[in-house]
Amino acid sequence: MTITNASTPPSSAGDPAADLAGTKTGVVASVMNGLPTLLVLAVMGGGWIVMHQINSGDSSTEEMEEPAPATTSSDTLTLPEGKLRVAEIESVTAQAHNIQHVHTVPGRLRYDQTKHVDVKAPMDGILAELVVTPGDQVNAGDLIAVLRSPEIGQARAEILKRQKERDIAEQILQRELTLAKNLQQVSDMLDQGQSVDAIEKAFSNRALGAYRQDILSAYSKMLLADEQLAKLRPLVASGSVSGRTVRDREGERQLAETAFRTARDQASFEIEQSKMKAEANLAEAERQFNLAWQSLETLLGYKEDKDAVNLSNEEALSRLEVRAPFGGSVESRGYANNERVMRGDSLAVLANTESLSVEASIRESDWSVVNLHPGAEVSVMVPALDQCVFPAKVLYFGREVQADTNSVPLVARIENNDGLLRPGMFVRVTVPIGERRQALSIKPESILRHENKPFVFVDLGNGSFQRVDVSTGQTSEDWVEVTKGLSAGQPVVTQGAFLLKSELLLQGEGE
Repeated sequence: MTITNASTPPSSAGDPAADLAGTKTGVVASVMNGLPTLLVLAVMGGGWIVMHQINSGDSSTEEMEEPAPATTSSDTLTLPEGKLRVAEIESVTAQAHNIQHVHTVPGRLRYDQTKHVDVKAPMDGILAELVVTPGDQVNAGDLIAVLRSPEIGQARAEILKRQKERDIAEQILQRELTLAKNLQQVSDMLDQGQSVDAIEKAFSNRALGAYRQDILSAYSKMLLADEQLAKLRPLVASGSVSGRTVRDREGERQLAETAFRTARDQASFEIEQSKMKAEANLAEAERQFNLAWQSLETLLGYKEDKDAVNLSNEEALSRLEVRAPFGGSVESRGYANNERVMRGDSLAVLANTESLSVEASIRESDWSVVNLHPGAEVSVMVPALDQCVFPAKVLYFGREVQADTNSVPLVARIENNDGLLRPGMFVRVTVPIGERRQALSIKPESILRHENKPFVFVDLGNGSFQRVDVSTGQTSEDWVEVTKGLSAGQPVVTQGAFLLKSELLLQGEGE
């Protein structure tokens, strides 16, 4: 028995219309089967669109409600009042200043060579006593050591000899001066025509030397001839005496007068010659005496008091005192008491550090433009004394370039009255380069660097500051020349510039 489904149409195989109807019926069935999935996708897409619109609306609302931030330049900085007060920022106006380029070179402090002396033994001998020790302070002329030396004894004995010779020469000169004075007085009495007895009486106790006999004898003969001639002349008239006898007596009188005048002239000449010779002998004796003292003082190394020196015995003659040539401190000593020393041996080293020398070297490339001359002032900074700066005056600036360093030497004198400086200290010497000139300048502490570019902060007022890139030129100890970036009158930050740099960098990171 065959069962037939009422809902299933009977097979219509071979009918095209029937086949097309069947195909449409299958498509509709497939669409109906996928409809739930399409509905789920549509719902999800609609929800996403709604949420996106909601979010977009909220964001727009927030952007509409938030106020727009103030626009500031990346090189401008404004500090709040609190930070501005704490920073204690100070500014200096950029303006023209006298500026001179300087150059700083390393150097060393040295002893002043004129006040650093190796006190040496002036000759061979025995060191009887060395009275100083290292660290002692001595004054010029103070006793340092005592030596016993035969050479000194000989030098002092030579002084005694020359002193005696000088005394003798002085006595001879005094005698010749006395004779010349007395002879002049005799001549005055002779010119007055006084008698021989009167002259003899006046000069009985006064020196006339051999001139007494020569002059007075000739004078007596002349006077005798005058008397005889005076007696004979009256007798000629009476015929008692012939005229020839009178003429003979007149001739004898003329001869006596000639002899008298010759004796006087000879005496005057001889006394003058003797006086000149005595003066020359005394001058020579004085020179020899002074040379003997100079020889002794050369051996001693100092000047002795000629009035107080003791030359009375052999021990005093051979005593050699070595004294300080100047005031200072004893740096070292070389021998002990009673040691034998030779000429040139170092007894002690004496130094005066009230002034020191500063020695530095200027590079070959700079020395031709260094503006230095004796007496010029340079600055000396001592790192060991908390960067203290001392003035010094140039003593010598070399001309010859040293082959080993390609530099020229610079020597200056620095005062050390307070005793803070010591020889051997390392220092930095600042020397001027070129001539002074007017240039727009700012303080060195105003210049900062970022990425190797120099810049400064210009104070705009009301807590605002602007970074300005600059170009610099010559520098001195107090000022730096600005060749580009600033104009005269702009206030440039000095104190607090580094703080502003830090704030500006933080502001850049925030952006």
